[in-house]
Amino acid sequence: MKKIISLLMTLGMTASLLTGCGGGDGGSKDANNSTAGNENQEGENGGAEEGGAGVAADGDTYHMVMEIITYGFDDPDLPVIQEAVNEITIPEIGVEVEFMTVPIAEMSTKLGLLVSGNQQIDLVCTGLLTTPANLVADGLIQPITEYVQGSDALMKLAGEDLEACIVNDEIYAYPGTTVNGKQSGYFYDMDLAAQYNIDLPETLETPEDWEKLFEQVKASGMSQYGISLGDGIAAEDLWVTFDSLGERSYLSYGVVMDPANGTTVENYYATEEYKEKCKMRREWYEKGYCVPDSISNGYSTGDSMSQGMIFGYVAGNSAAMSNAYWSRTTGKNLGCIPMMDVMISTTEVVNFSWGVSTSCERPEKAVEFLELLYTNTELANLMNYGIEGTHYVTTEGSQIIKYPEGMDSSTCPYGSFVGSYGDTMKIYQREPLTDEDVANFTKFKAPAAIASKFMGYSFDPSEVQTAITAVTAVIGQYAPALDCGTVDPETMLPEFLEALDAAGMQTIIDANQKQLDAWLAQQ
Repeated sequence: MKKIISLLMTLGMTASLLTGCGGGDGGSKDANNSTAGNENQEGENGGAEEGGAGVAADGDTYHMVMEIITYGFDDPDLPVIQEAVNEITIPEIGVEVEFMTVPIAEMSTKLGLLVSGNQQIDLVCTGLLTTPANLVADGLIQPITEYVQGSDALMKLAGEDLEACIVNDEIYAYPGTTVNGKQSGYFYDMDLAAQYNIDLPETLETPEDWEKLFEQVKASGMSQYGISLGDGIAAEDLWVTFDSLGERSYLSYGVVMDPANGTTVENYYATEEYKEKCKMRREWYEKGYCVPDSISNGYSTGDSMSQGMIFGYVAGNSAAMSNAYWSRTTGKNLGCIPMMDVMISTTEVVNFSWGVSTSCERPEKAVEFLELLYTNTELANLMNYGIEGTHYVTTEGSQIIKYPEGMDSSTCPYGSFVGSYGDTMKIYQREPLTDEDVANFTKFKAPAAIASKFMGYSFDPSEVQTAITAVTAVIGQYAPALDCGTVDPETMLPEFLEALDAAGMQTIIDANQKQLDAWLAQQ
């Protein structure tokens, strides 16, 4: 907290971001970056707002390359949106934006290749399959403290969430979403629940709660399984309350159980909670409650819902991923049973966050673009949804948009990327979300959401990187089968824990505990 207070004190000292001129035109062009006429039409939330320092004094424009994470393919209209974006950014702040699309499967290696190859990449995603701390340790992103501090708008909008973006006393990232609370939920098919008279619990917290629900589903006569456990990867934080201290995919840094009170870093896979969960999953598998081949059938849990294979599945419930969002992505009418309280943690804040690569020659211009993106709703809506009338239509007096007649997510030529841009509370939201849903986003923000006591702590893994690589490999070998219930935990779990010890798990935990203790002492 001391860090964020000192940062907020600087707001009265600097009114806007640093500006300048020049900049190179490096890197390969993945999309047309011409500046043809702007086809964007102002909607309910359109129009420039506060923020944006203006074009550099000498009128020069900085060419900025921005990473766009995709699902493996580019939207046909991406060049059109790039042109429309530049119609806003060039006159406003003297920044010409080039989109560089990177499939999510390649993002963990792509940035390193670009930087080592001296290819231009400026604004990059610092979450999803990595963390700001990891990228700092690898020398791939640079500190942006002075530029973020120089923006009243960015500082106020991020608030205490900015703590999560500090590494070694410097700001290295900026939260990609402005509503960062999350809870886990069991998303179920409401139509099936009504058809088969399923008695739904208010919460799912104990093994008995789950057993009662799945017994009903199996006995109901429906063809669907009670749940899919997917491929068993990166789902632990959806089932148990802990703070993963910034690494959610494999929990290779160790975790703090009971983050409201605890301070001890431990091996999650050696906890009683994990052991009991593995036993519960094994029982589900043996009783036929879950999809038996989910670990190998190639379907995600959402895919299994879309295919009509399951009654429900576990996913994160947040402002960005509510039951309306999951209903839209699966094509089902979904309800949600909460599994835990709403919590804001470092992991959630940085899960989709922005940073500036070490190869960026003008970091102040990259952050200036962020300021415009998060204060100009017209720009944010353009990047999120495309052009009004072409990619979406509005309803007067509403923040909710829908696809044009005859179009859906599979046929819309823009919008297939990972993440969201701009102020979550102000940008448009798609159906089936309602304006009431948007108003309820506040439950995912402080003070309604519980902030982890470790907000702002980031483990520096550089000294134990070899051990982390070895531990991650072991987790990838054992955890999926245990999490999906396909193996007997009585025999496999001890072997797993022995392999983790041999790989250096305790070395990582000791290093993390030492850093955490030092961080806590400064709070």
